[in-house]
Amino acid sequence: MVDGLIPLIEIDDNKQFWKGTRFRVHGVGLNVENQADDYYEYMLAEIPGERDSMLITCVVGYKSGSALGFVKTSADKSQFSVSGKGLKEAVGTENVYLVIE
Repeated sequence: MVDGLIPLIEIDDNKQFWKGTRFRVHGVGLNVENQADDYYEYMLAEIPGERDSMLITCVVGYKSGSALGFVKTSADKSQFSVSGKGLKEAVGTENVYLVIE
């Protein structure tokens, strides 16, 4: 259940995100009655054997499993995470929201 959405533009560039973090891209052009339902939801996912980047993959609807792109992981390899800056560079900030549960 989603408690809230935070615009990605408001997230600190140094904040770290781990696999499983979800976000939404609104205004994607779906044929829906309620414009609030016009979004795809994505999640940071691990790529087996890969430590230099994470996959950004769709997790809802008919596009589930489709990749949006990759985001580079942090330089500190003891933490398998991505920075807010890296996430913003990978997906942009317009109509993109961090999902808070």
